[in-house]
Amino acid sequence: MTGRQLRIVLVCEAAGGGVGKHVLDVAESLPSLGFDVLLVHSVRRAEPQFAARLAQHTRHGYRVATVDVDRAPGPRDVAGVLQLRRAVREFGGADVLHGHSSKGGALARLARWGCARRVFYTAHGFYAQAPSLPSAVRRLYGFAEHALALATDQVIAVSNEEKQVARTLGIPERKLAVVENGIWLRDDAELARDRATARAALGLTDAEVVIGFVGRLAPPKTPELAVETFGRIRRSHANARFILVGDGPQAPEVSEALAAHGVAGATTWLRDAVGRDMLPAMDVLLVTSQYEGFPYVMLEALDAGCAIVTTPVGGARDCVVHGRNGAIVNEPTPDAFSTAVEQFIESPDALRAARTVSRTHAHNFEIERMINRLATLYRNAVDDAA
Repeated sequence: MTGRQLRIVLVCEAAGGGVGKHVLDVAESLPSLGFDVLLVHSVRRAEPQFAARLAQHTRHGYRVATVDVDRAPGPRDVAGVLQLRRAVREFGGADVLHGHSSKGGALARLARWGCARRVFYTAHGFYAQAPSLPSAVRRLYGFAEHALALATDQVIAVSNEEKQVARTLGIPERKLAVVENGIWLRDDAELARDRATARAALGLTDAEVVIGFVGRLAPPKTPELAVETFGRIRRSHANARFILVGDGPQAPEVSEALAAHGVAGATTWLRDAVGRDMLPAMDVLLVTSQYEGFPYVMLEALDAGCAIVTTPVGGARDCVVHGRNGAIVNEPTPDAFSTAVEQFIESPDALRAARTVSRTHAHNFEIERMINRLATLYRNAVDDAA
């Protein structure tokens, strides 16, 4: 290699949520480590928070380009591949072309020839895991992942669980690496200030125990399970409050569930709030997802000092020490979730201890660790190609 900066192209279609946050964190951090970075995103799902951060790209030293593709596979993808190839060539080519999520990963793999020396892929939760998919469709997506892996030099799993899923899809061990997600952490004084501010803004008293849900209101997250769980808790714990942060296609069903379980009056629903800002107000976070790669909300809950009650999705075993700072619920029923949450409502000492354990555990996921690990994988891949 010459002394020039390595050129890294990050590609994402899901320009929002955890995927958008991850890609922006990487794009903002790599230039200071000596990389030349281009972020290519879809114009169709650029959420406001993503767009606001993206507008600051020149301050962080990376460049931006767009493609016009839909979320679902379709004819527009052909044009998207051509647009991506054009953007990469105008950038001067890619030493590493790194696709994120299913669509971003597919675009990167299909555009690689003549544009990139190495191609990486991070699924952020393989869509083939979705239990709501018909078995034939799940097999089709699994076959697509296996086939596209042939055009991939490195598959990055964001949790050990996601790595195991990749292996079941037939992706070779030699192509797999684990790089857990990372976040910027608050110090203790900052957290205390943020908790006091958030709880005061929401009108919460010290006597109220706050159970929260943060995420897109969509089928994979099963937000109605969180609402039903809170309904059961509220019947025997009048001091329990519920904070629901998020919006999405299942918002009407969530609204109906809040009314049906009689907890609309005990719930604060913040459709447009930032989860990181609201988590310090919470005591227990519910993660009711059917599948995940490694949800950022878990890491932010550790940073906020929350107990976490979750399904056994990717990252759960990395974040939760069962019985100490939360619980992993293997049977996702309202009874199982409410029983797990109530151990913290009914014991202030257990809740205080859980908050301490979460804060300590958060230091395993500082963002510098994630960025340095990715940078090393990029450099090694390019050195191997030389």
